[in-house]
Amino acid sequence: MSDELTPHEQAVQAVADFDRAVHAPAVDAVGVLFRALGAASAQHAQETREARARWRNRPEAKARRSAAARKAAATRTAKKAAELAKWQAEAERDARVPKVHCPHIDFVPYGAGETECVLPPGHAGEDHQDADGHSWPSDDCNEADCGDACGY
Repeated sequence: MSDELTPHEQAVQAVADFDRAVHAPAVDAVGVLFRALGAASAQHAQETREARARWRNRPEAKARRSAAARKAAATRTAKKAAELAKWQAEAERDARVPKVHCPHIDFVPYGAGETECVLPPGHAGEDHQDADGHSWPSDDCNEADCGDACGY
């Protein structure tokens, strides 16, 4: 096979060689055919890889990829900044203590809000107390009292 032939011409040549080999019994016709087709296929694959490399390395293609990479980096930076601002706003909102809260529960700004009483159940008339010693009135909050007292 000659390197000056195109892959199509090589395939045509391989078929012609196969036809010739079929009529000459001393030659392995199938082996000749597959070797020739394999060589044509390999050359075609190499030419395709080279063409793709040339296409990818064009100056305008490189410029587009660079611009896309810069845009993606800017988008990622903006998303990270927005997410950080969101987290900071949420943390600030959670850190604020409300001006009005129900007097019938112990409001702890750094905790879960309402704390459980550590005194034995049914201790009517006494103040409630949590594990840290904070206490609050024992009358249970109902909607009528809470609404009047807290302004909800």
